[in-house]
Amino acid sequence: MRLDPDACRQRIGPSGHGVLGSVHAERGVDAVPVVFVIRDERVVIPIDTVKPKSGDRLQRLVNLSADDRCVLLVDHYDDDWSQLWWVRIHGRGHESAPTADQLEALAESFPAYRSRGAVTSAIVMVIDAVTGWSAETDLV
Repeated sequence: MRLDPDACRQRIGPSGHGVLGSVHAERGVDAVPVVFVIRDERVVIPIDTVKPKSGDRLQRLVNLSADDRCVLLVDHYDDDWSQLWWVRIHGRGHESAPTADQLEALAESFPAYRSRGAVTSAIVMVIDAVTGWSAETDLV
């Protein structure tokens, strides 16, 4: 059953993690797991110093500077398939210095980001469209 935008937002609110898809110039879609918060109708995906990185500049940032289209997929799996759902957020993303409000929201959601300097920048995704699906047939 298709989910309306309000139902989509209710499902992704408590999630906090999903898969970010961006466009790589040669290989097409690049997908990477990320954590996020939503503030002021924008998805905020931290770029941090907490986890090791494979290079000086993350490929997702390179991809977004060339083509800002992106998608965030959030899903829920359960062995009871009547509980399955997914939400896709389509938008345009760019790297930005995080605001104080965004840093606070990230720190509240993810304890690893409570240390000063843990988040160095963020991908801020302006939401263009939200779509979703649920296996539940009796939605409230």
